Amino acid sequence: MLVEFSVQNFRSFYKKVTFSMEAASRNEHDDHTYTLADQRLLKTSVIYGANASGKSNLFKALVFMKDLVLNSSKESQAGEEIPVEPFLLNSLGRSEATEMEVIIIIGDELYRYGFAAFSHGIEREWLFVRNSKARSREINLFTRERNQIINLHKRFREGSDRIIEFLRGNSLFLSLIAQFNGEISSKIVKVFWNTNIWNIESFMPVHTSVLLKDNLIPNDWVKEFLVKSDVGIKSFSIREEEMGAGKISNSMVAKAGSAKFINLFIQTEHEYYDTKDEKFKSEWFDMNKQESEGTKKFFSLSGLLYHTLKNGGILFIDEIENSLHPQLTKIIIRLFRDQETNPLGAQLVFTTHNTSTLDKDFFRRDEIWFTEKDSNNSTDLYSLIEYKLPKGKARKDSSYSKDYIRGKYGAVPYLKYSDFVDLFIGNS
Repeated sequence: MLVEFSVQNFRSFYKKVTFSMEAASRNEHDDHTYTLADQRLLKTSVIYGANASGKSNLFKALVFMKDLVLNSSKESQAGEEIPVEPFLLNSLGRSEATEMEVIIIIGDELYRYGFAAFSHGIEREWLFVRNSKARSREINLFTRERNQIINLHKRFREGSDRIIEFLRGNSLFLSLIAQFNGEISSKIVKVFWNTNIWNIESFMPVHTSVLLKDNLIPNDWVKEFLVKSDVGIKSFSIREEEMGAGKISNSMVAKAGSAKFINLFIQTEHEYYDTKDEKFKSEWFDMNKQESEGTKKFFSLSGLLYHTLKNGGILFIDEIENSLHPQLTKIIIRLFRDQETNPLGAQLVFTTHNTSTLDKDFFRRDEIWFTEKDSNNSTDLYSLIEYKLPKGKARKDSSYSKDYIRGKYGAVPYLKYSDFVDLFIGNS
């Protein structure tokens, strides 16, 4: 499970910021927490902020780290530059490395893993571990400086000299060892594999289709989920068609062991009453062409929900209000908080502008996060429980929604109606 994620010098983040899923308060909505290896972690968190304040960039950072961990050591990446995106609004970001670090729990141990990267290669990489019990000493399993392994702990036997020979400047040592079935490295890579990041720029019905095709989620479950969600779909079918590489589309996936692709055609069944024949009939729609954008997004998200809750993974949803009705959003949040539907402690993190759930009866203070640009145009990230007001911290009996809209916690745009009126009548 995720404890912390830190990022520095990536897109709108110049200074280091840390997002935490560690429960900071002990007297608010205890059912929103999950205890794992003596650590109290949050099951859900929400991030608010003005447009262009950096909310989505936090998720883009996670996408970047996940992709580098899963793919950097593959042969197909040999010779390629690392797609870092440093902070560009000062003279320093371009010449400094992008840094990312996670703290995750596996079993009864906390692993702290991170790297610093330039486009031309990995500058530093590190992995530490400690037992979850209080006052346990942290052990440095390995440290890497460019292509040299500076420290390799005797407990990390999987990082042998034989494997180090295969290390490339643009690949992560952790990823390389996992390819050789290293025990610790494989467990860490699996956490990234079970981390699902979903946003409106990358949503595709093919996400759920691939999970169905690979038998990672049951077909009947998705059908029932669609029916219970009242989107008007009774059933669906998926048809595969082999295509050439020159006709790539969003509904296609690569065919294993081949240069060809498979196009996944999704059809949805809608039931209607035929007054002429006086009976119910069905009509099949092409999802890509005939279903609404909302329905396509919902179908895409359904498989990720099942996969995350059943595997105890992490699901990040960017701009959740653009994907789901507020009622359905509340249901999904409750599914993650319910011990019966989430026995493995899966975690949900989402961004939104919708303040209908910004309420002390629905969220703990440590579950609420804000993004805001500072005076240097760098994104700052902070939680409600740590935000300092003129008269102390935000009280747990405050009206979070009203205070946020009033700008009491920052993270809202400074807009004046009269400025927009001037745009139309002042320059005519």
